[in-house]
Amino acid sequence: MKAGRSAGKPRGFTLIEVMVAFVILALSLAAILPALSGSLGGARAASDRLIAAAYAQSLLDGIGAGGRVAEGEFRSALERPGLSSLITVRPLDEGSGKPDVPRLYEVSARVAWRAGGGERAVTLVTTRYARAAR
Repeated sequence: MKAGRSAGKPRGFTLIEVMVAFVILALSLAAILPALSGSLGGARAASDRLIAAAYAQSLLDGIGAGGRVAEGEFRSALERPGLSSLITVRPLDEGSGKPDVPRLYEVSARVAWRAGGGERAVTLVTTRYARAAR
């Protein structure tokens, strides 16, 4: 017979030991789950921001691609549900007043979406050197 074990007692856990283990498990999960939930929400917000930035960059790339730029504000709904865009084009210099002379424009693309009970948005701004649209 090995030392430390009594010959007549069965081996196993007592009810108290099992209950203590369950309490420790419950307390650990209660501490871990909110952190896990918060990290999933943060990942979702980062994904939404990345998608909006990609749409805004795509919108900026299309402005002035044909060599001409129209001044003003342009709104549109994007192909992804819940996203909307606002493109603003304004001149940065006085220009010569002639339509065929290039000038400098500030172009901003704002893509917005609803999240967490409010509106979130990404705005990208660039400049374009182009002729005014006729």
